[in-house]
Amino acid sequence: MPEFQFDYLFEVFPKIIKFLPFTFELALVSMVFATILGLILALIRQYRVKVLYQLSAIYISYFRGVPFIAQLFLFYYGVSQIVPFLQSMTPVTGMVVVLSTNAAAFMAESIRGALNSVDKGQYEAALAVGMKPIEALRRIVVPQAVRVAVPALSNSFIDLFKTTSMGFTIGLKDMMAAASIEISLGFRNFEVYVVLVAIYWSIVSILSFFQSKLEKRLNAAY
Repeated sequence: MPEFQFDYLFEVFPKIIKFLPFTFELALVSMVFATILGLILALIRQYRVKVLYQLSAIYISYFRGVPFIAQLFLFYYGVSQIVPFLQSMTPVTGMVVVLSTNAAAFMAESIRGALNSVDKGQYEAALAVGMKPIEALRRIVVPQAVRVAVPALSNSFIDLFKTTSMGFTIGLKDMMAAASIEISLGFRNFEVYVVLVAIYWSIVSILSFFQSKLEKRLNAAY
């Protein structure tokens, strides 16, 4: 039985963690698109926009009901083959698209719940004094809903960060891909996965810490 090699941990660590900035960038870009799309979906469902309401229900049902890896493969290996302008799509683009659209489906319900937490009377009062619906949402409803939505959106970002590890299945060069390469070269599975898990666990713990601090600050403001 092979012995655990601590020296190998320190040897492989820099080879894996050098892809951490790219992983963060991927998660951040996906989070931006997911938040925008999630807000649009939430508003459609909150105010029951005709036709779009039914389409949004199908959208959310699909992305919440199908495993992420299946969505990724369907889009990258399936849809991209039959849609001409997607045939030259890179793994990064494919991952961002699927991450964003998937996360938006979950974030839409969280955002809608946050919108529901704001007294409808405030929205109606804003309309009564002459505000347009969009202006009332922007100045009255959304700022208050943000405080309620922050915990759920923070969790969504943490989930996005972890889900980026699926990208290596379509050729994305991230931390998981780097770990797989090191395993194929050194055949030290345990040590490599210990390093990989330690990195993910540490980063998620740090993100959770700052999430808690942000929640306390927002709650203290009210």
